[in-house]
Amino acid sequence: DYAQRVVCIEPNLNCATRAREALAGNERVTIRVCHLEECNRGELQEQRFDTIVCVNVLEHIEDDVRALSLFRDVVAPAGGQVLIFVPAVQRLYGPHDAALGHHRRYSKQTLRAAFAAAGLDVVSMRYTNPIGLVGWMYNLYVSGNTEHTSGQVRLFDRLVAPWALPIERLVPPPIGLSLFATLTRWAEDMDP
Repeated sequence: DYAQRVVCIEPNLNCATRAREALAGNERVTIRVCHLEECNRGELQEQRFDTIVCVNVLEHIEDDVRALSLFRDVVAPAGGQVLIFVPAVQRLYGPHDAALGHHRRYSKQTLRAAFAAAGLDVVSMRYTNPIGLVGWMYNLYVSGNTEHTSGQVRLFDRLVAPWALPIERLVPPPIGLSLFATLTRWAEDMDP
């Protein structure tokens, strides 16, 4: 109800189908089944999106700076923002990441460098989900699981998230399973 228009880009046909079913009848939503790299840059530039949201996607794109440059080019020059959510702590990269198709995990330093190379200014950046980081490490180093079990996800959603996420808003964690960043275009890149 907050957006006049939403354009979703989803390369996974199964996910796109589920999204279409969930959003059926909403004329404000368009779902494109393709990879970001396959999109027509000029067509997206004409849209001048006020917000671009990228959740657990950038790590799947081999040339992340090129993708971020596309975001810079298609977000509205005045007031437009790019919201990025990515996995953190490259040292934890392992079989689970490879199975998910991740090319990398990020640190604040590597993510900031990618943003700068793409011409994006960091408004804010913070780690999130330090407790999930413990679960990831358990799977990686103790249980040997290459994916989260549905029981682990339910346990987190029911017992941890209700109290941990509000605390994070008050006390930003020094490390976490993910990084969340808000970006804008460089001021000198903005159209007159």
